[in-house]
Amino acid sequence: MLWVMKLAVVNKFQARSGSPCILIAQLCCAFFLLLFMGKEAFAGYQPDLMVRLATEGDSSYVGEGIFESSALSQTKSQAAYPGSPAQFRLLLKNAGDLPDSFTITGPGSDSGFTVSYLDRGGVDRVASLSGAGYLSETLAPGASMVLLVQVTPTVLTLGASYRVAVSAVSVNDPAGRDQVKTETVACGPAAAVTVSAPPDGSGSPGATVNYPYIVTNVGNAANSFTLALDSTPGWQGSIFADDGAGGGVAGDGARQGGENSIGISTGSLAPGGAFHLFVAVTVPESGADGARGDARLTVTGEGAGGADQVTTSAIAATISLVENVRNLTRGGAFATTASALPGDLLQYRMAITNSGSASATSVSIDNALPAGVDYIPDTLSITLAPESDAESCAAVQCGWARAAAGSIIAHLGQGATDAAGGALLPGGTLYLFFRAQVQ
Repeated sequence: MLWVMKLAVVNKFQARSGSPCILIAQLCCAFFLLLFMGKEAFAGYQPDLMVRLATEGDSSYVGEGIFESSALSQTKSQAAYPGSPAQFRLLLKNAGDLPDSFTITGPGSDSGFTVSYLDRGGVDRVASLSGAGYLSETLAPGASMVLLVQVTPTVLTLGASYRVAVSAVSVNDPAGRDQVKTETVACGPAAAVTVSAPPDGSGSPGATVNYPYIVTNVGNAANSFTLALDSTPGWQGSIFADDGAGGGVAGDGARQGGENSIGISTGSLAPGGAFHLFVAVTVPESGADGARGDARLTVTGEGAGGADQVTTSAIAATISLVENVRNLTRGGAFATTASALPGDLLQYRMAITNSGSASATSVSIDNALPAGVDYIPDTLSITLAPESDAESCAAVQCGWARAAAGSIIAHLGQGATDAAGGALLPGGTLYLFFRAQVQ
């Protein structure tokens, strides 16, 4: 005979947020790009640095798979002038086949320019990079992190070129290293605009993520800028003025309930004037955990324009259940099925895992016993380990389970009660055991 238990798992999810983005300046001089393919290398420990302009998409990164110590062919260039930074997005990827951390170094500010290295939280890491080096988080193979590099000329020397080279070295193997370089060319003031760079965000399916933006006229004359938004299909995007409507504070970067005025233009901005707005992106109701959508804000004025792109990620709980059974009477390990005869004693094990990025809430099981078996009283247990003799987990931490009217009923997770399920954190697994005898 074959005995398999099937379960119904109910979960809800809650959101969390956090991630970096891009800052961009459209300035008076054209930028140029040097790209030469190098020899790819693969190693146990290997950083892969890439760089692009903040105005470009991810397909424009230079340096993927090229491992150089002098950045001969990994250069991006952009024009700038005093008060208006050139902005680059630096991507560090673990190109090795083992988890690794990397020490990132780069120059600090000089007499002719200032430089900043903003992490995903907006913290400037220039002190670390220009000193002993900034130690990255541990990155799994293929994982990456981003720094926003801003270079601002402080002395107007037309045509001056400011080069910022950034290096990354494996903590585990100093031979694993890579470098990219940015170049900023100083130009005279003219019509220009800057667009701020909020970090990338995330939200649960159906939630709206609001990105605060500041559009600043950094030119030498009044200018008016038109606003437009292009979003990934299915990811609804809108532009709203940060005007303080409904009792809020204008320009505070926190969207209030009354701030629902659609913004399509900044109106006339004097030199140095700024316009505050929100780009609101709604995560699709059907968005699976890890799904991503882009929203690109374009700002266009007389003789000047700019753009910025944010990426929104869907975060959701992803509950999976693996059920196994073994025959205690005849011996054998847990498997998806077990052969049994009348009178044999069976043990069932269910593994409930949240492999998503958000906590699962109200996690419950309500399932009838398999036909042809009788539940053995007082054999239900919930554990944190897959072994049947593992110590039972405290109810306040793992939940409650009982057998009633021929069914197994369990309310699982932190904060669960005997009437409602609790929360199962991302990466968490609970094991439910019970025994039954074949009729």
